[in-house]
Amino acid sequence: MTDNERIEAIAASIMRYLGIRPQSADTLEGIHRWWVEWGDQEAPPLLTEKALHMLEASGQLESTQIAGRLIWRLPKRL
Repeated sequence: MTDNERIEAIAASIMRYLGIRPQSADTLEGIHRWWVEWGDQEAPPLLTEKALHMLEASGQLESTQIAGRLIWRLPKRL
């Protein structure tokens, strides 16, 4: 599996997690540890970070600074 395929799989896992828990918000570290279904092939956190940025660029996620930490969540809708 290429890095791009792994990033796509990580992004899909994050969106599945949020589909069940839409109010969730967490740091890169928390998302990497708790939101992604790794099976037996955990990827480096850098790939999770790339997946988060990809999801943000497509408008599916947003990031915000809270208490000096970058937090990722679904975009707030009006």
